[in-house]
Amino acid sequence: MGRRIARDLSNLVFRGLFPDLVSALDAANPHRPAPRTDAYLRELKESALTLLYRLLFVLYAEDRDLLPVRDERYDDYGLSPIRNEIAKRLGRNDTFAGGIGHYYGRLRGLFRAIDKGEPSLGLPPYNGGLFDRQAAPLLERIELSDAMFAPLLDALSRHGGRRINYRDLSVQQLGSIYERLLEYAVVEKDGAVEVVADEAARRGSGSFYTHEVLVQLILERAVGPLVFASIEAFRAKADMLARERRQKAERLADLTALDPASCLLGLKVCDPAMGSGHFLVSLVDFLADRVLEAVAAAPRLVPFADDEHPYESPLVERIAAIRERILGLAAQGRWKVDEAQLDDRHLVRRMILKRVVHGVDKNPMAVELAKVALWLHTFTAGAPLSFLDHHLRCGDSLLV
Repeated sequence: MGRRIARDLSNLVFRGLFPDLVSALDAANPHRPAPRTDAYLRELKESALTLLYRLLFVLYAEDRDLLPVRDERYDDYGLSPIRNEIAKRLGRNDTFAGGIGHYYGRLRGLFRAIDKGEPSLGLPPYNGGLFDRQAAPLLERIELSDAMFAPLLDALSRHGGRRINYRDLSVQQLGSIYERLLEYAVVEKDGAVEVVADEAARRGSGSFYTHEVLVQLILERAVGPLVFASIEAFRAKADMLARERRQKAERLADLTALDPASCLLGLKVCDPAMGSGHFLVSLVDFLADRVLEAVAAAPRLVPFADDEHPYESPLVERIAAIRERILGLAAQGRWKVDEAQLDDRHLVRRMILKRVVHGVDKNPMAVELAKVALWLHTFTAGAPLSFLDHHLRCGDSLLV
């Protein structure tokens, strides 16, 4: 199901939606240069990409309950009621104003609230560069009329008359849309803007999509041996301590220094050409599974542990403390928290993101989309993206 939806959405974006969005932004800009300069055409493309991904972010986050759609304080201000209203109006052939930007104005307000947070709506801050007002100044200067914007938003909301459920998509599939858009450039032709294929632009950026099968192979070959080494070091230490005559409590305390789950969280993994974060998202899942497996396996690897002196990974206590802290912050900030999103796997993902994951890319937009992908994939209410600014950087990893 997810693959079919991703394919349909991808085709929709490339065959009409993205070119139409570029044309709408250009038409709404009263200060566009004549003739259009290369710098302006690049800004136009980046602005269209930014708006597209802001919309995809909210659609995905709302359909997955990552934004407080079930909170009555938020539900009138979210994107879902706008999607529904536009669909109903299109269904009855209603008129959309050509000189009023009602829907675009509402969404721009929502984008600001997501960026900075809005406690009165139960909305914690996102704090990512994607929604920063300075990220795409053109989007702040123009106003898209309802006649322009409503059909574009509806195209993202429905396909074949049926509502698109973004819950069925993965963040990797959203990222693949961006990877494909690198193949296109915005040009001026006969006084109008057009989106054309530009393979040279993709080659010049060094951006190529890595298929999931290859990603998993890299993880198994590059990270897998580190996992094995951590477990074997713990096993060897446990066997050595089993031969000692010290108190069991003392030996167990010595053993925690080599706790395999904790050691895995001490790894540093960097993708030097991360694109929209496909490899890093898969890394988080791969390592989360290995960490939780290590937590479960460690007690069985300690031959001298018993019911009176059991071995337990120190990570268990840390996970519990993080859960309590998040619940406390949510109560203080009046955010509703789905406790299913605070299970061990969610929290371990978040720990991996904060401690292990690093990345570099030459394209500033790719950096922001990688942050978005990782934030969505490891979502925890009230946990902003600000720390990722230090982990995911824009630059050329070949030049120091």
